[in-house]
Amino acid sequence: IPNICIVKSKLMISLLLFISASVNAQLNFNNLDSLLKYAEKNSSSIKINSQQSILAKWTKIAAIGNTINFRSPVSFSSTDNILLPVNFIPAEIFGGPAGSLKQVTFGQRYVSNFNFNPQLDIINPHAWAKVKSASVNRELTELNNLLTKKNLFESIAATYYNCISLQEQINIMQKSLIASDSILYIVQNKFTEGIVREQDLNNAKVNQLTVNDKVTQLKIMLEQQQNSLKILCDIPSSTQITLSESVITSSSAKNKASSNLNFRYSELQGALAKSELRANRFSMLPVLSLVYYQGWQQNSNTSFFDKNSSWIQSNYIGFRISVPFPPDVNKMSQSYTSKVNYRISKLNSSHIQLQNEFTNENLSLDLEKATSTFETTKRIVEL
Repeated sequence: IPNICIVKSKLMISLLLFISASVNAQLNFNNLDSLLKYAEKNSSSIKINSQQSILAKWTKIAAIGNTINFRSPVSFSSTDNILLPVNFIPAEIFGGPAGSLKQVTFGQRYVSNFNFNPQLDIINPHAWAKVKSASVNRELTELNNLLTKKNLFESIAATYYNCISLQEQINIMQKSLIASDSILYIVQNKFTEGIVREQDLNNAKVNQLTVNDKVTQLKIMLEQQQNSLKILCDIPSSTQITLSESVITSSSAKNKASSNLNFRYSELQGALAKSELRANRFSMLPVLSLVYYQGWQQNSNTSFFDKNSSWIQSNYIGFRISVPFPPDVNKMSQSYTSKVNYRISKLNSSHIQLQNEFTNENLSLDLEKATSTFETTKRIVEL
């Protein structure tokens, strides 16, 4: 009996897990907003946009840090001068004959050095200009994320309403299929009684087959659209989705399209090209740095770290001006390229502004056309 109880418990647990998995594998969306909210939380595109924003943020922070470009090189070396170089000096210094030379070896065999040499940029025009570029790049990234989200939501909305439309078409065609079945049944009876010709019966059969094929094709198209929707929203393939939408009974579509994201994006591209041009020009200017040096040296002919030999200390502080001379050909080429890119971005921005105006106007016209069609269709239904 205990074994039977254990088996029953395992079966109940398995059944509960199966039911739970079945519930989790079903998603219901009652309107477009609920689907967009799901996509905003689960879409890979939006998650990637979030990571790109983080990268742009840290790029700007790094650019700000590079304005001072703090460098703190620390070095340590120990050298064993196995064979010191020989120098020749006048022998008369040591009481030798004039005009003769004496071989003398200078230096210590064991030399250890420890150096601390920090540097800090005080005036660095190129690094300052790169901060502006990083700031514009961050704005550009945020705007690009909005454009990506906009395009994603537009694709989701289009696919969603395609699914809703196909579902309604399937419902209508299934009613037509029932009607064609009834017609075929009636014509079949009339043909049996000799009231109609065989051609009439064949026409009824063709009509029934055509409607049935149409239902099959619509169901396949619906499945394809649902698969596309799953890809856009990052819904697992094993998950079943149910889409529904309340029937539209009225329309007050008087809104005018006014999106300007593409134009703003082109403007920021121009601003980025201008800041890059400025940065490349400033890269050929001098850089003023504060430098400091602290060093210790120990010399010995006995061994490394000789206890009988003291460490000799030296230090200095000062300013250093670094001048790029002669001018770097690559930097000059980059500056000229940035200048051309800036001109191109200005032309592109002007064209996109015009394109944006016509796109908004065409969207408004499309909305007006769809509204007119809807109102006309509604009147036809009433008639």
